[in-house]
Amino acid sequence: MQNVAIIGGGPAGYVAAITAARLGKRVFLIEEKELGGTCLNEGCMPTKALLESAEMYQHVQRAGRFGIDVPAEAARVNWKNMQAYKQGIVRRLTSGVHHLMKKNQVQVIRGKAAFIDEHRLRIERTDGEQRLEADRFLIASGAEPVALPFAPFDGEWILHSGHAMSLDAAPPVLLIVGGGVIGCEFASLYGRMGSKVIVVEMADQLLPGEDADIAAVLERGLKQSGVTVHLGSRVEALDHTTRTARVRTPAGLIEVAADAVLVAIGRRPRVAGLGLERIGVRVTSRGIEVNERMQTNLPHIFAAGDAIGGIQLAHVAFHEGEVSAVNICGGDRTVHYRAVPRCIYTSPEVASVGLTERQAREAYGEIRIGEFPFAANGRAQILQETAGKAKVMIEPRYHEIVGISLVGPRATELIGQAALLLHTEMTAEAAENVIAPHPTLSETLWEAVRGGIGQAVHG
Repeated sequence: MQNVAIIGGGPAGYVAAITAARLGKRVFLIEEKELGGTCLNEGCMPTKALLESAEMYQHVQRAGRFGIDVPAEAARVNWKNMQAYKQGIVRRLTSGVHHLMKKNQVQVIRGKAAFIDEHRLRIERTDGEQRLEADRFLIASGAEPVALPFAPFDGEWILHSGHAMSLDAAPPVLLIVGGGVIGCEFASLYGRMGSKVIVVEMADQLLPGEDADIAAVLERGLKQSGVTVHLGSRVEALDHTTRTARVRTPAGLIEVAADAVLVAIGRRPRVAGLGLERIGVRVTSRGIEVNERMQTNLPHIFAAGDAIGGIQLAHVAFHEGEVSAVNICGGDRTVHYRAVPRCIYTSPEVASVGLTERQAREAYGEIRIGEFPFAANGRAQILQETAGKAKVMIEPRYHEIVGISLVGPRATELIGQAALLLHTEMTAEAAENVIAPHPTLSETLWEAVRGGIGQAVHG
């Protein structure tokens, strides 16, 4: 029986461990911290738990809209209990991963791994050093936040996302550097929790990877929560002594006093200290180089997840981890990135799959676009959440759906249907015959598809 050693117990690593074990390999999973990685412990799951608390708080404040008499002052944020709720979810989910490891007879080793040579690892454990020899390897070491070059993280005033979700209290004034996914999610969280939030983004829109009209809806929603947004701006200096930031905006230089500064300008692959240069695994500034089978330049060593750069999302890491494990065990699978959903859990939510309008026009020229507003949807009216729209990009020759963007209520749930449309290469005419349930938010998607070919009923 071959040994498979996996470095990193995050989404890519633990899914690969389960898959390889079920395919008959003896699997060793080495993790320095907690199983589940960033996503489970200080990323996806805890942030979404806190965002759900913010959503509930907002619902209670708006109860009068639904004929429920709840005095506004009766709704109070209990930050300690919110943190306990979040940690309870994390504990249950990490416990579930531990159970899966035992169930599939994966041997978990707690420690920091580095390659001695192409087939041996040195593992630094709290109780000493361990050597491990294996036939195949998977590197799934994840990523880490990028700091401002002039202001390293201190965990007290200058924070990364992991710090920002475990604060003792919501800061009265929070400065967020970066208006991408992480920055916008924390702005949505703390803005609704009562903090005065200031977002500084260098691009001319929030969510630079999405279309401007989609980002504009989110920007309006954030501003309605009291968030201040500075676009085309950058932080030039941070002064620990006065707790102020110097911000260059299009209107000139301003000073911002803040109780905390969250730096959310990106994440980089965590590859230092793995000994990859010692064994000749190729690494670029983006991460570990792999082919479509997740194989490095050394055929018996694979890499997956955030360590390879690319699309740094947990669900992508799940897919890459499974593909890696199948190929490690002698299979022949390739990764498919065509229909990867992008989810942003703000208020309103944003979700996309496939090409943006900008990308679709670059690829196909004169595309067809179908749109449908949530304001015209009955279910959205019932929920009192009518901001936003569904937007569908259709290529001109075959009318294949090549991209879908949603901004509005439950967008992150609806995008699963959209991903299936792209994955199956469905045309707008084929989708036209789908019978959507009524009254549901999903009707906006199908109305937008029909609108792209001039067949919308309610638009």
